[in-house]
Formats: sequence, structure tokens, C-alpha cells
Amino acid sequence: MSILDMARTAQSSGTATTNKPKALLMYNPDWLRYCKRVVRAALGFDHLLRPECFVPTQKLGSVYGGWVVAVEPLLGTPTPIVLSFGLGDDISFDQEISKVFGAKVFGFDPTPASLDWIAAQELPPTVRIYPLGISNFDGEQTFAVSEDDTRSNFSTKMVTGKSIICNVRRYSTILDMLGLATIDVLKLDVEGAEHDILPQVLGSDVLPRQILVEFHHWWHRTPVEQTYRTVEAIKGQGYTLFHVSPAGHELSFLLTR
Repeated sequence: MSILDMARTAQSSGTATTNKPKALLMYNPDWLRYCKRVVRAALGFDHLLRPECFVPTQKLGSVYGGWVVAVEPLLGTPTPIVLSFGLGDDISFDQEISKVFGAKVFGFDPTPASLDWIAAQELPPTVRIYPLGISNFDGEQTFAVSEDDTRSNFSTKMVTGKSIICNVRRYSTILDMLGLATIDVLKLDVEGAEHDILPQVLGSDVLPRQILVEFHHWWHRTPVEQTYRTVEAIKGQGYTLFHVSPAGHELSFLLTR
């Protein structure tokens, strides 16, 4: 069975939906990403999770750094509170959610390269940046640096010849530091550490109304089974999956219990 045949099979079973002409699908980047995911899922390396509810959504930010949020909970909040972990060299999501919804954004990135880049950007007063990472303990943590020295690929899970030591804090410590009792959106792009961080978030008395997370089963040798387990843990705390990106990396959850 060809890649396209497998994708069509998934589509006919309800895993994917589109009304675009076939000729356009062949050259649509999102369709090609989905086709690749279907093949990887058939080989046991990826998932075919799909949204479990349909709510009004909006993508905020650039093609590379954008995230999909549920609109209505944000519209119903005068000043949404956003915690954004992992900034790299794209803060378009943080800037746009602040502009569109009047959100107050607390952005976190512990890596010097990212902080230097952010320092050169023009930020609105509603976006504040902190030189900290999030982890499952308070202290210092070693981050591996990618071989290509990109600002977006510092990871506690990656193994390379280069590394740096950065300051990190637990979710509860960060809430206490900022004096926050409610979180409207939690965005996690933490290069493989999501499985260490989410259990403490889910065990907190302060559950974010929305969780946006990038899963990294496609690199760092993280098995896709770990993604399935973490997704089930999120759902077990009353969240519903409402968006899956075509490549299957970015998932958005809404607290519905």
C-alpha cells in the first residue's frame, strides 16, 4: 500500500478530514506531513490521535512557532494568564495571544542564545520574559546543545558533545514566584522533557484551562508509547483533546470537567 493509499484509508475511517481536490492534496504541506505520520504510525513510531471535541479555534503565531487555542475560554476572560515555556527564536505566539486576547504572558527560557535573541526584540509590556526553565525540581540542570547550534534545540534529553547548565524551577515554585492562582493557557515546548513536567502540572491545585504541548516521540529516542501514556494522564485529569497538528507533534487540550 502506498503512502497516499494509507492516508486515504485513515481519512475514510475518520482519522483525517478534508474536502480539497486530490491534485491539491499532493502538494499540500500539511497533507504530506499527515501522510508521513500515517506511515510512521503503521511502523509503530507515531500516533494517529485525533480531536475528541470540536470547539472554535484560532492559530496564533507564525507557521513555525504558532499554536492552536480554544477561543471561547479566552474571550470569556478579561485578562487571560499564559505561561509559555520554551521560546527559542520565535515568540510570535506570545506576542499574538497578548495582542488578540489581551493576555498577560509569562515567557520562560533558560538558554543564553535564546535570551540574547529575545533581548533584541521589541516586546509589549504584557509579555514578560524570565531566564528560567521548567523541570521537576528546583536548581540547575544540564541542557545539551544541538550540533547546529540553533536556539530552539536545547534539551535535557538530547545527547551531544556540547552542554550548558541552566537554572530551572518546578511548576509550583513558578506559580508561587509569580503569585498566580489561575492559569488560562500553559504552553510547553521543552524538547522532550514534557513527560517529566506534566505529572507535576496535573497534580497541582492550579490546573491550566488549556494545555498546549509539543511531543517529541519523533526524536530523542522517546517511544511513542510514552506520548500515549502522557496523553491519557492529561485526559484523566479532565482534559479533552481538541487539536492535533498535521505532523502530530503539537496537541491542544481543554479542561472540560
